[in-house]
Amino acid sequence: MRLLFHCCCGPCATACVENLHAEGIAPTLFWYNPNIHPLAEYQCRRDAFAAFAAAKNLQQEMIDTYDEQVFLSGIGSETEAPQRCGQCYRMRLEQAAAYAAEKGFDAFSTSLLISPYQKHDMIRSIGEEMAARFGIPFFYRDFRPLFRQSRDQARALGLYMQKYCGCMFSAGAAESSVNPLFQRLALLTGDAVLEKLARANVLVVGVGGVGSWCAEALVRSGIGRIGIVDFDTVCASNVNRQVQATSLTLGHVKVEALKQRLLEINPRCEVTAWKEVFSKENAAGFSIEHADYVIDAIDSLNHKLDLIETCSGTAGVKIFSSMGMAQKLDPTRIRTADIWETHGCPLARLVRQGLRKRGFGGRFTVVYSDERLVKNKGSAVTVTASAGMTLASLVLRDIMEKR
Repeated sequence: MRLLFHCCCGPCATACVENLHAEGIAPTLFWYNPNIHPLAEYQCRRDAFAAFAAAKNLQQEMIDTYDEQVFLSGIGSETEAPQRCGQCYRMRLEQAAAYAAEKGFDAFSTSLLISPYQKHDMIRSIGEEMAARFGIPFFYRDFRPLFRQSRDQARALGLYMQKYCGCMFSAGAAESSVNPLFQRLALLTGDAVLEKLARANVLVVGVGGVGSWCAEALVRSGIGRIGIVDFDTVCASNVNRQVQATSLTLGHVKVEALKQRLLEINPRCEVTAWKEVFSKENAAGFSIEHADYVIDAIDSLNHKLDLIETCSGTAGVKIFSSMGMAQKLDPTRIRTADIWETHGCPLARLVRQGLRKRGFGGRFTVVYSDERLVKNKGSAVTVTASAGMTLASLVLRDIMEKR
């Protein structure tokens, strides 16, 4: 018999395969488990599956899909057990049955049948339902008496042993301190950095072509609290470069439109919006003393100088400032440097002159472009967005360096 054997993991497959071998069946192992969360867990289980197949010299087929949306779409509104579990079984057994029928197997089965913690009768019922739908037999066995043996065999082979069922609603996944939206970043930075990002508070002053992209990048990186400051409303000329500016937000308050977008990205983020112009006179109203970082993306020179001075006098607040990005076309000319070490940027020169007149000699990092101004006035999103992303990366890397 050519049996396609869906494996929920390597450990559960061990004793099942041994039992099948005793019946003279050498199954082809099949991997499709988009329910497993987070990505690091998914990779550990997938790799354990592949290691087991290699150790037993068994053929393996893999649909390597990690995408939370596949799982969430599959379960729909059924987020509570046992209905959620039924939908989870269905999406995997449906794929196994379809694959077995397409590739000419004689039957299909699953290692889910070995676990005493799974809903055995539901698995069997759904397997038989898929058999009827795809015209291929569901090979049923009650493997549950072999469960302890499967654990022992997995340990002997050194396979990864999971601690929970698998999905984001499972106990083990729910106990993770990392927001599941940012697991891809956690793989790069480590969970500890994600936790620091979730506790960080950033104030972005000016949410135009640079500041809006910076704010979005920060929220997509797991920042837990963000303040956004801008007095303006969205107009048609903003659409080419500001993240919150669309045909649907024309006439809307910029910070309110951006706040809605940021909360759609991460509903857990605490977003505070101020529809105001920042100045020396009203600086006390923006809670700068509670911020860990301030992003200066202001266009007005005097207000930019006000913000830099205010932050310099506020202990524990680090400022990153954007210089001129208008009349530029080449994002590869964007640089970072101390304000006193920039070159080729007219706005940075004016900022230095203004700071000297105010008696300011402090140091802070800026994002600037050394590209010569093009003749025509205007702004390109490829430059402004790149500057915003660079500002956000300064925050992210500074947090990482403090770990």
